[in-house]
Amino acid sequence: MAPRVDPNTGTYVEMEGVMEVRYSSEKVDWQKAPEDFIHFQARMTEIPENFCHKDKMSTVQAYFHCLVCDCHLKSLRPLCDHVRGNKHVRKVFMKKRQILGLPLEQQNAPRVKKLKKEIPRVDVGLTLRQRLQECGEPVLGLEYVTEFVNPGKPSDHPLYTCRLEGCKSAWGTSDDMQNHVKKTKHHRCFFRKMFPADSRLGGLTSADILKMAAEYEEGQGGSEERDYEVILLVCDYQRYGELRDRDRPWRLREVEG
Repeated sequence: MAPRVDPNTGTYVEMEGVMEVRYSSEKVDWQKAPEDFIHFQARMTEIPENFCHKDKMSTVQAYFHCLVCDCHLKSLRPLCDHVRGNKHVRKVFMKKRQILGLPLEQQNAPRVKKLKKEIPRVDVGLTLRQRLQECGEPVLGLEYVTEFVNPGKPSDHPLYTCRLEGCKSAWGTSDDMQNHVKKTKHHRCFFRKMFPADSRLGGLTSADILKMAAEYEEGQGGSEERDYEVILLVCDYQRYGELRDRDRPWRLREVEG
């Protein structure tokens, strides 16, 4: 198993093709081949603070280049911050999926210019399962989700609640619940439920939680092996009506207590 990314222990990448160490010089005929960071960190037990300082005599300067984000990092502090950032973590996650031959979510698709900005319509008639089958991001804790349907009117869209401790009974449509189960807050609550003795969870960043969620789901077989049968189905007109008749906005859809 590849080591977890943790700059404090000298681990900045966990596979090849993510970052490189490159070198530049004012001398036009000077060249040095870049080194993949996975090999660089294996031979460097500790990166000196002045590693990227330019040598005044030779004019040679080392710098870090992130291949997945296409950016230069010219000192150690920005490097540490970068590998923990959400954008970088997501791009590394998508690169892993690409290497494994798993489907990728469409990113940065060209936008068609329109005279008027159209608000995308959400088909709330879709079930949570239908939405998540098209989702490539990590999704955990479906066993704590309940789907409510109206037995008297099957055409009514389903509603959902999350009973995971810490999520404060989040509820809404399939679109609302899809967004909820992908968020860091839900993932953190899930891991607290799974590993109650792990005191480190409260101190992990959003990027750490996202990476942990991705690794956990991959260990369970990945998104292709999600078990949607664990979603509890409730066919009850009264309970469905209680949810449907709530008029609070989504960002406040939490039951106190």
